[in-house]
This record gives sequence, C-alpha cells and structure tokens, in this order.
Amino acid sequence: MLESTLRPFFQRTCINPVANIAANFTHPNAITLFSFITGLIAAIFLSLEHNFLAVIFLLLSGYLDILDGSVARLNNQSSQMGTIFDILSDRMVESFIVIALVVREPELAFIALLMMMSMLVCVSSFLLVGIFSEAQQKSSQKSFYYSPGLMERAEAFIFFILMILFPLLSFTLGVIFTVLVLWTTLYRVYEFSGYVKEMEITNKDVQS
Repeated sequence: MLESTLRPFFQRTCINPVANIAANFTHPNAITLFSFITGLIAAIFLSLEHNFLAVIFLLLSGYLDILDGSVARLNNQSSQMGTIFDILSDRMVESFIVIALVVREPELAFIALLMMMSMLVCVSSFLLVGIFSEAQQKSSQKSFYYSPGLMERAEAFIFFILMILFPLLSFTLGVIFTVLVLWTTLYRVYEFSGYVKEMEITNKDVQS
C-alpha cells in the first residue's frame, strides 16, 4: 500500500541521487549482499536488546534493498540471478528479525510461528500468481494487474520496528501483522480468480 503512494517521492528524493553515484563504482549484487549483511547485524543487535541500533541497521538494510534495483536498472544489469538473490536476501532478513524477536522475548514463540506461517503463505501466493498469470498472458494480449494489498515489505518493516521499540506491544502487533498478511494473501488469490474467470470468458468469445 505504501509502495504505491510514498515510493515515487522516496525514489526521486532519496534513492535516485545515491543510485546515480553508486552506479559508477559498484554492482547491484554487491548492494544486495550489504543489504543482507546489515539485516543480519540488525537481528544480532535485536537479540542482544540493542533496540535502537537494530532499528538503524534494519532501516539501512531496507534502503539498500531499494537501491540495488535502481542501480541494476541504471546500468542495465538486471538479471534473473540478481532477482533470485534479492528475493532470497529479503526473506532471510525478515526471518532473522522474527527469530531475533523470539531470542529477545521467548514468550513470543507462538506468535512468531504464526508470523512465519503467514509470510510463507503470502510469498507462495505471490510466486504462484506470478507463474500462472504469465502463463495466462501467453494466450492473451491483455495484461494482468493485481492489487499489492495491505502488507508489503514497507509495512512489514514498520511492524518490525514497532515490535522492536515497544516490546510490551509485540504480541498484539504480531497478531495484527499475521492477520493483515493473511488478508493480503486471500485478497491476492481472490483477485486472481476473478482475472482467470474473465480470461476464460474472453477466450470463449474469441473462439466463437
């Protein structure tokens, strides 16, 4: 949700100027690696209860995660392996943070499992919809669009930061996080089902 509203302004003011400089001396995969490392450092600080340092490094990890794609596009270095590396890095950083929350507060173990479950289901739905929508597009000229939903990476980071800074609210925030991620998953599948039905009607009309 924030991606579609705040991302253009953030991209223009905070990412593009740095990307124009970074593109001259670094590879996007190297930036992705630093995003992974800073995310891991954030999790380590969190597990040691250095909450503010954890937030700073988590924000840096998120910033680098946006920067790597911008540098890749500027240098025409976008690749399938880079995309895989980026997605795996993102999911590992998120997992590290959830695990670190449990290390800091063992009583969060149950809600952390629910958060992990919701993240796994959400990512699976994203990948499956991407695969099947691509297959649908091969038989039609119509492009596929689905709503990004309430929970994307920016929203997830907001929840992580709040859980880091306000331990007493961690359980409640974890429950809300899980519900919103699952809602995003269900809505994505619902919207895709509507798209499939529309495509089936269109194909029948074309064949007739």
